[in-house]
Amino acid sequence: MASFILLLIFVHVIGSLSTVAPDEAQPVPCNSCCQGPAGIPGVPGSAGIPGSNGLPGRDGLRGEMDMKGEVGMPGPPQGPAGERGDRGLQGVPGKVGPKGAHGHAGADGQPGADGQSGSDGQPGADGQSGSIGEIGPPGPQGPSGEKGDQGLDGQPGPDGQPGPAGPKGSQGGMPQIQKSAFSVFKTSSQTGNINDVLAFEYVETNIGSDFNIATDKFTCEFAGTYVFMFTVFSTRNNHDPGVQLVKDDAVITMTNTHEVDESSTNNLRSASNTAIVQLAVGNQMWLRFAYRNGETVHGGSNKYTSFSGFLLYAE
Repeated sequence: MASFILLLIFVHVIGSLSTVAPDEAQPVPCNSCCQGPAGIPGVPGSAGIPGSNGLPGRDGLRGEMDMKGEVGMPGPPQGPAGERGDRGLQGVPGKVGPKGAHGHAGADGQPGADGQSGSDGQPGADGQSGSIGEIGPPGPQGPSGEKGDQGLDGQPGPDGQPGPAGPKGSQGGMPQIQKSAFSVFKTSSQTGNINDVLAFEYVETNIGSDFNIATDKFTCEFAGTYVFMFTVFSTRNNHDPGVQLVKDDAVITMTNTHEVDESSTNNLRSASNTAIVQLAVGNQMWLRFAYRNGETVHGGSNKYTSFSGFLLYAE
């Protein structure tokens, strides 16, 4: 209907534009005739066929938000159930619930069919020994067993009869005995300073030649334990000299002369000492002056001052 009204308005406008007044008409040249005045408009034609839809227009501006409308009517009832979906992933196990009460005992079931025979069980423990039966006849000798471990030594048996005498053996040699001993004396007096070696002029014993009379020192030839003894004499005017027993410059012991009884008319003074010393091969032993310089040790034909030593036992 709207299309038809628009068509009538269009035809009317066209007709108005084509109508011209007689006094305003202009001659139009024509080769055969001249154009006359416009005729009366005809009857409007029938509506044409509607044209095709035009292109969609642009989206209009968004209108202002109005007040929230009322809640609409409920929709149609729930539709039919859809197809069953795939099984979902397993959920997290829930907490263990409280233990339920014991149920009533069920009725006895029917006896089951006999099962297959089980495998042989482990041998049982040995039973108690039975009473000894009568001795049976000897059986045949079995094969020899493996040789057992050697048993413990038995008790010694009684002494047997002496055997015949064996042939005479060859004469054996005596085992070599290690020997070392010396004993030396002073036959003349000696004045010395601190650390001077005490010299000896007379050798009584020198087994093994281990004491050197030229150096006045004993040198160990056999490692072992030795005993050393020395006695020193002086006169009253010699200020009581001191003497040390030395092992390779290390002092082992010492002594000094003194007078026991100051009222005595005896002019000689003496001192002695003894030491047991363990020596290695090459160690040296000697006597030397101590205390003060210029002290004198007495010596003479009576051999009062002496130095001795010997091997107690070898290692």
